[in-house]
Amino acid sequence: MATASTALTPATDLLLGAYAMAPAPGPDEDAFYAGVADLGVVGLELPVPLAGSPSLDPAWLDRTLRPTWSLLLTCIPSVMARLGDHPGYGLAATDDDVRGLALADVARARDLAIRLADEHGRRRVVAIQVHSAPGPAGGSVDAMARSLEQILAWDLAGAEVLVEHCDALVPGQPAAKGFWSLDDELAAVRLVLGTHPATAPLGLSINWGRSAIEGRSAAAATAHVRTAAASGLLRALVLSGATDVETAWGPAWGDAHIPPRGADAALAPSAPSLLGPQETEAAVRAAGDGTLLAVKVSVRPRDIPVADRLAVARAALAVADEAATAARVS
Repeated sequence: MATASTALTPATDLLLGAYAMAPAPGPDEDAFYAGVADLGVVGLELPVPLAGSPSLDPAWLDRTLRPTWSLLLTCIPSVMARLGDHPGYGLAATDDDVRGLALADVARARDLAIRLADEHGRRRVVAIQVHSAPGPAGGSVDAMARSLEQILAWDLAGAEVLVEHCDALVPGQPAAKGFWSLDDELAAVRLVLGTHPATAPLGLSINWGRSAIEGRSAAAATAHVRTAAASGLLRALVLSGATDVETAWGPAWGDAHIPPRGADAALAPSAPSLLGPQETEAAVRAAGDGTLLAVKVSVRPRDIPVADRLAVARAALAVADEAATAARVS
């Protein structure tokens, strides 16, 4: 792998889910995020974990986030942490007490959006991604719609609310997340929008890898992007890979954010990824203009040097940038 960082100037506005490939907190993490600033990204997909996490500490945020970066928040770390203790947890929970806990977790994202907007005098958080846990096991579409209604009533400092589709529960198939189907999520969003102005800040986000995991193919991921775009509700596309074979990232169809395959030497370990230049171009073309694009990948081995992490990030961003450019000119 490469051992030095060079600046990248993408032709496309891209966000990076850097947290998925960052070292543990400490000097290496600081060096990693300093290197991310040289990659030409316009911002980060930033996790909102449970309360008490170092990444919610104002000192960490001030040290790590560049003032010019836009932020796409994701609540999935909170969701997965809670589900371990509360199997019925989520915004779609039919148990109102448990649903209230999920709303309180999303409120941390709201509070972060407000704090950053107040500190910088402008919107920093462009969107907050929420999720349809717990899915059919303990949830309902109506409960999800009620949660979305409550969130939209908050002051979100200009942020949109995006339901990020994760792999749905498919009978006879092991699930990575097992939440509601894309059609059910669309139904919940439409229920809410039916009582709101057309400009209401509510839409959908598609994670390519999670859709591929659900449908067991790259074609399924593209189909989800196309469906969401056709609804007029697609706002963000997160380019994260998946694979149908066991790799250093784990077993087949795991939600491990394997990088795309590509010609760059930094992507050699992820050669089995189903997400490559052609699939990325197809997804970006299906998404259409105006869709926020993010790249989220992880690294293996987990202890590789900072320079090698940055090489993987740079190569994955280049695949997305080249694909987006090709989609625009074709």
